[in-house]
Amino acid sequence: MKLICKTILLGFFLVGTSSCSDSDQQPDPDFIPKNTTNSFLKVNSPVVFIDEAHNNLHKINGRFKAFSQVLTSDGYTVKPSKEKFTLEYLKQADILVIVNALDKKRRDYNPPFGDAFNTEEVEAVKKWVTQGGSLFLVADHTPFPKVSEKLSAAFGFEFSNGHVGDAIFSIDNSTLMEHAITKVNSDSLSDESLGIFAGSIKPINIKSVTNSRSIIQIKTFGGSAFQIPDNAKPLLVLGKGANSLIPEIPFQVNAETPRISMDGWYQGAVLEVGEGRVAVFSEAMMFTSQVYIPTGKKMGLVSRGAEQNEQFLLNVMHWLSGLI
Repeated sequence: MKLICKTILLGFFLVGTSSCSDSDQQPDPDFIPKNTTNSFLKVNSPVVFIDEAHNNLHKINGRFKAFSQVLTSDGYTVKPSKEKFTLEYLKQADILVIVNALDKKRRDYNPPFGDAFNTEEVEAVKKWVTQGGSLFLVADHTPFPKVSEKLSAAFGFEFSNGHVGDAIFSIDNSTLMEHAITKVNSDSLSDESLGIFAGSIKPINIKSVTNSRSIIQIKTFGGSAFQIPDNAKPLLVLGKGANSLIPEIPFQVNAETPRISMDGWYQGAVLEVGEGRVAVFSEAMMFTSQVYIPTGKKMGLVSRGAEQNEQFLLNVMHWLSGLI
């Protein structure tokens, strides 16, 4: 009976995380962004590359379609990135989004796990950020942290390669941290577009209207967790009771699977590197909207408890683009 109870508890723990790997999970065809006002005009629209060159699970017209819709609603120019990273290539973009990259030719989640990015690509991204680019990096549940660890480690982030459960982050209990991204005030808003990037944005005297608003609660849907470098600023902090299951093979979990406390670990943080900025998250569903086809259940931006997730995404993008 004890073993059965443990198995049942593990099953409940993985309800949110296991759904992330299901092939029946598709982009929400009915999603419409709440945002209706552009922060940017075409003349000063930041160019956002969404990586699709590294066997990514989330793409513009796939599981990250809602993410792209939110950005487009705010005036960003969103493009798929289908080439290996070089400094010259990245100079075409202002913000690079990398979500759940995988090692080359992977068809399942069985180990061993290789590297999604080679040494030259990691060096190119690091140099590009230092010169003024902005990186939005997401590595979800195992094996995504493992295959992206060269890139995350280059900026000082150390991931746990496991599964954590759904979480609610709130200003009230200090799990959602105060930052320009979460506590917006008029003094933090730019009154003109900034030419801080290595890409297409140039210093021009065109006023921008930011849609940034203060955030009091965010919901995540499983994922992993990470530790941050000393100069990073935390956004989402896991509290007591947060655990990570560390299976040898992703999703193959039983009562003997190691469980590690994630108390004090992070699911979101930001970092300034040279002239550039980096935002790191360990869960992808929080930034998009998907539907589980067999049941029709929708998850992500439209979920109960995630009412401010879309605004949080806009705020993160505004920080990366220099508006706040």
